[in-house]
Amino acid sequence: MLYSTESYIESYSGLWDIKFNPAKSQVVRFGSGNNQFCDIYLNGSAVPMVDKVKYLGVYFERKSGQCDISQPFIRFYSQFNNIMAVMGKNSNEITTLHLVKTYCLLTLLFGCEIWNLSDRSMHKLNVMWNNCFRYIFRGFWRESVKSLQFFVDLCQCRT
Repeated sequence: MLYSTESYIESYSGLWDIKFNPAKSQVVRFGSGNNQFCDIYLNGSAVPMVDKVKYLGVYFERKSGQCDISQPFIRFYSQFNNIMAVMGKNSNEITTLHLVKTYCLLTLLFGCEIWNLSDRSMHKLNVMWNNCFRYIFRGFWRESVKSLQFFVDLCQCRT
């Protein structure tokens, strides 16, 4: 027996005592194959078809399935700039780094388990983290911070 999408959703929501809100619902179909979609209705209202869907603060692109992590980047830089403004230029670097790791990095990496990053996004993530180290430790933009990152992590493991 075939159900229309609306009757199937209504029977499912009734069975599991779930109330779907059509104003807060979206439909997305990942992949670039057949672009024909059937209309989906909830409580008599059409659910909009979208090109991006937000999950755990990350937007997923319909065609590629890749993540758009620009919003977590913006939040990270906002928190980083707030910490740097409060700490000042002559602050203790280890204390500043601890604050950045504790607050900014956790905000940036929220939901990272579901990320499907392109090589370009991964490169941007590495550049951002390296630039934060350069700024905190007053390094030059062409200077490598790999050894600094290694020794800072090594020293923090011993304490």
